[in-house]
Amino acid sequence: MTDDELSLPSDELTPTSWVAVSRGALTHNAQALLKLLETAEPAPRLIAVVKANAYGHGAPQTARVLSEAGIDFFAVTTPEEALELRLAGIAAEILAFAPPIPDQVKTLVAQGIVLTVCDLDGLAAISKAAASAGKSAKVHLKVDTGMGRLGVLPANAVKLARAIADDPNVTLGGVYTHFGRALEKDEAPTRKQLAVFLSVLQDLKGAGIDSGLRHCANSAGVLLGPDYWMDAVRPGTLLYGQYPAASLPKRLELRDSWKLKTRIVSVRDVPAGTPVGYGGEFVTARATRLAVLPIGYADGFTVVPGSVTSGARGLKALLRGLMKRGAQNTVTICGKRVPVVGRVAMQICSVDVTDLGEVAVGDEVTVPARRVTSSARLPRRFEDG
Repeated sequence: MTDDELSLPSDELTPTSWVAVSRGALTHNAQALLKLLETAEPAPRLIAVVKANAYGHGAPQTARVLSEAGIDFFAVTTPEEALELRLAGIAAEILAFAPPIPDQVKTLVAQGIVLTVCDLDGLAAISKAAASAGKSAKVHLKVDTGMGRLGVLPANAVKLARAIADDPNVTLGGVYTHFGRALEKDEAPTRKQLAVFLSVLQDLKGAGIDSGLRHCANSAGVLLGPDYWMDAVRPGTLLYGQYPAASLPKRLELRDSWKLKTRIVSVRDVPAGTPVGYGGEFVTARATRLAVLPIGYADGFTVVPGSVTSGARGLKALLRGLMKRGAQNTVTICGKRVPVVGRVAMQICSVDVTDLGEVAVGDEVTVPARRVTSSARLPRRFEDG
């Protein structure tokens, strides 16, 4: 079955709205990252992060494209995401960042998912499931070096790593941490986390424990340079053609891999004074040609597009995008931007095409949206180029 067959509805109805994913861009970005990593000796492995449905691209299909580009290790957040990849035929290593709930462990071990261990209780659940399955479960130990979420505290890392190393049902495949402030202009907090992590790794070495694959660099860490690369890196955003923050070094020439598309379903002429949309908040000031689009906030339209928002300013922008549906929004038709008029509804909105020239039902429209909030209902169409 091809990627397009997986992405299209079962009756192969040509979609009205969809996410267009560029295979060429994904391949280009992956190869650009691999080439950058080759400047280190030895080159670290690339663990491709395909969490959140591969940042809205479609995780199984994206993993296949990246596999063909030379990537052999993937990471996701949840056990469900990991299992989805495995059941879709992804045979590569798959790391789940979130530690599993005990009732999930048996299936995950059976499927060879690499599991995260943060405490002794989690280790015990994994060991029990592995013993029952007659398999050795591969785990990575997560260390909380300052993010304050998941992970063993540095003072307890050696004790937990020793318990893993001594467990006959479990193999320690790696040790990792995650940076909480790598997007900021001030690198000092990230340097501090790195120093804590290096100290933990030294403690493990001193205790005679093989750490396996050591990794800490997310996309921002990759851009900050080889000091952060270690044995492997975990880029996500970069693979999809976006820089995580404008202040970070531009080490790569990236290509955008994602577009939200829809098609015009109606074109109509209305007189001046016509209210448009719920609440009648917009009223035409002139004779207007309207194009109706079958897309709305349920699909992710009106949620702020672009790279990762950060801080209070980013949160406010995101909330504005959610609350002011239709305000200042534009879409692109025939290479030209046209304004959205009236409220953006759940699955319908209208745009003013009066000044655009000839448009017709079926014409393609590019819609701005935040990738990870785009509806999973929308088919993902993988295209060459």
